[in-house]
Amino acid sequence: MPSACKVYELGEADKLPLLREALKPGAEAAGAKLTLTESGGLSLRGVAELAGRAVVFEVFGFKGKLYLIVAAGKKLARRVAAGVAEAAGLDAREVEVPSRRISGLCEGRVVKLVVFGMVRVPGLRRVMLTGDAVSDTDVYRELSQLSEVKYAVFEDESGVLLGVSDRLSVVAYSKLTDEELIELVKERLLPSVIQ
Repeated sequence: MPSACKVYELGEADKLPLLREALKPGAEAAGAKLTLTESGGLSLRGVAELAGRAVVFEVFGFKGKLYLIVAAGKKLARRVAAGVAEAAGLDAREVEVPSRRISGLCEGRVVKLVVFGMVRVPGLRRVMLTGDAVSDTDVYRELSQLSEVKYAVFEDESGVLLGVSDRLSVVAYSKLTDEELIELVKERLLPSVIQ
């Protein structure tokens, strides 16, 4: 089964000490028990116990902002993010990725699937292209000019097959642990999509 994670923005990076204090004793918020497992100078790692599952998360500062990566699907990640934010009185917002940034991730890589939205072709709202090398086709290049990339599945430089959405939901179709996926998103993906 693929691994998934979701990225949220929690405000300014200077809120990290506040969050560290709020989570230190083991907080309960939004129906989740939150426990810190690591607390370094620039980041926090923890586990949220929610709905009978243990969900790994990490909070860290990057380019002056505080980010939260939750290793779970969209619905569960949203609940964990709400709990982490509530514990420290912060607001968790989905990270929006401009279409050009997702297109940039695809450049020079093997692209297996692309979903285009806001297609400027009468009668079409969304178009999906799938194949072994989608980005090498004329149809892909033409649609890239006429629409926005909403989701793409591509092979990264290390051979990991990733799906990335315009709301920074990430799915690893290659076998990765939750911790490996969080590290990949934090170290390689986020610097490519955050301005």
